[in-house]
Amino acid sequence: MSITNNTNGSTKDERNTFSQKLVCEILDKRFILETLPPRATTPDKYLDFCEKAVESGAQVIAVTDLPMGSSRTSPIAPAHMLVERGISVLMHFSRTTRNAIRIEGDLIAAHMLGVRNILILSGDDPRVGTYPFSSSVEDFTIYDVFRLTKLLNEKNEDLAGVRVYGKFEFCSGGVFSPLESDYRQTLERMKGKVEAGCRFFISQPAFSQEATINFLERMGDLRGKSKIKIYVALMLFETCSQLEHFSKVPGVFVPNEYFRYRSDQNLKRFSLKRAILMVEKLSPYVDGFYLTSTTKDLELIKTIGDVVLDSYQD
Repeated sequence: MSITNNTNGSTKDERNTFSQKLVCEILDKRFILETLPPRATTPDKYLDFCEKAVESGAQVIAVTDLPMGSSRTSPIAPAHMLVERGISVLMHFSRTTRNAIRIEGDLIAAHMLGVRNILILSGDDPRVGTYPFSSSVEDFTIYDVFRLTKLLNEKNEDLAGVRVYGKFEFCSGGVFSPLESDYRQTLERMKGKVEAGCRFFISQPAFSQEATINFLERMGDLRGKSKIKIYVALMLFETCSQLEHFSKVPGVFVPNEYFRYRSDQNLKRFSLKRAILMVEKLSPYVDGFYLTSTTKDLELIKTIGDVVLDSYQD
């Protein structure tokens, strides 16, 4: 069900002025590290890893939301704990595991706990995860969720026109794939998200600098006029079993050359080399990079972080 945006007579110029004034500190960052929340009531190990990752060069910690339909800690609690420790956080927010009132309630709760930066996703199909009988909820479209955060920011209202008190400062981002067969459809979806309040995009894991550059060049006015930031996701493989698993994930297109390596060590070395090459080739075209949670090796994280940050030195 799609809900019409209620702007209460505010003009497009007024809404654009508000968006330009909204400060999104995450948009000044270059290196985002994705993490998986724990399956535990004790956050110590997770928080310790995040703090060490920041020391190793990660500028933002992304907290995933039930990835692959797996049941684990909601991202709201660990995101809040990281914010309390002074760490910049990007919290994933999936719509299809929540109904309409839960979407709004969780967004308000996250903001109340200091979480401002959110990556709005449709989410992975819950039926492929812990509980195959789980339902996928379609109360809101992805554009509705963006419009909701924009309305809360600009008008202190929800999609039903109900007043919500307090000052909201959501900085909302979305995802895109540079490898879809029809790039025009991808651009149309991105345009719709930008019009609904999206401030930045993170790509699906990218392995080809040529294909990614071709797509970015086709963005044209969409990127120039909206001044959105673009981050490219990198995926490192530490083991062959990891490669086999993630190569079957929808939206992840792993080149054949990765499968030539039969030992974990050789695959890890090749994967790192390719990721570094991606950073070196793509940094002139994008605003930063996003390292997926496939690696927890702090030395690898530091290596990638150093290359990313060096690529943006004047």
